[in-house]
Amino acid sequence: MKKLTTFVRNLLSMSPAEAKGVIVIFGIIIFVILLMFGADWFFAQKPQNLVISSPKMLDSLTVSLDNRKPAYGNQSSYGQKYEKYDAKKSYKNFNFDPNTASVEQFESLGLPKFIAERIEKYRSKGGKFRKREDFAKIYGILPDTYERLEPYITLPSADDESLRTPQAEATSVERTVAATAPSEDKTVENKIANPKTNPKQPVRFELNTGDTTDFMKIKGIGSGYAKRIIKFRDMLGGFVSTEQIKETYGLPPETIDELLKYGFVKNGVKRLKVNQIGISEFRHPYLKYYQAKAIIAYREQHGAFKNSEDLKQIKVLDEATIMKLLPYLEF
Repeated sequence: MKKLTTFVRNLLSMSPAEAKGVIVIFGIIIFVILLMFGADWFFAQKPQNLVISSPKMLDSLTVSLDNRKPAYGNQSSYGQKYEKYDAKKSYKNFNFDPNTASVEQFESLGLPKFIAERIEKYRSKGGKFRKREDFAKIYGILPDTYERLEPYITLPSADDESLRTPQAEATSVERTVAATAPSEDKTVENKIANPKTNPKQPVRFELNTGDTTDFMKIKGIGSGYAKRIIKFRDMLGGFVSTEQIKETYGLPPETIDELLKYGFVKNGVKRLKVNQIGISEFRHPYLKYYQAKAIIAYREQHGAFKNSEDLKQIKVLDEATIMKLLPYLEF
């Protein structure tokens, strides 16, 4: 220690006390570094708990595990080769029963081979799909994939099952007998085509007042898509044009075309009072937060807005955004 102190004194031209202080500081630094490396090594030997923070993370983990190579032996010894889950892979939509569909049919619907084989394995062990929602419980099926396939599953939904009470079934039998009675003037075929006797027959309806039942009558729309459309409609404050349906996230083009055949816009929309609203209430899908903040800041500096020309003075608002937003603003 004395030799080290003398060495530091001569090297740095310090007093004995200062040299001892430098040695102590360096000792502490070296100790901390060793402690850090030791802690890393120690905790690396212990199994760590994996925290899954979101469904999206769970789906990604599922795909990673299924695409992973086996830890032992050749992959061919497992008798299968998993394919990469490609969400952009081409697919066809058609009606299917998950209890009887083949692996090839599942692949045609856009499901990866490893999930198709997982479904087949589930069925071979006695598993059975009793309602549509059961199909979503298959490990690895993404929520968006289920929403796309739900309208094509030829099984009752949970909502349909809840309506199948003894009283409802008795009423249904009575209606069937009445519909086929000889005294009726209309044929059974005409009754089936009548929306009043066939509740699932699509009819024209107002997009701003329609509920999930109205939307689910449209081919390709299940409960998931119906709720998504209504949620987007409520965020907007109502549809100004039927073309806005196309802005609903994830709707397939063929489903949009089918919906536009029956949907129309008649009722007005909910308007935001641009000269009174505060930043906490100023929320709209066509408006980003910083744009809403800029509108309110401009109002506080220059006074109330008189018309859309005043909005054009705000640099962060382009003309396209203003035109889309105008039907939802009240000056």
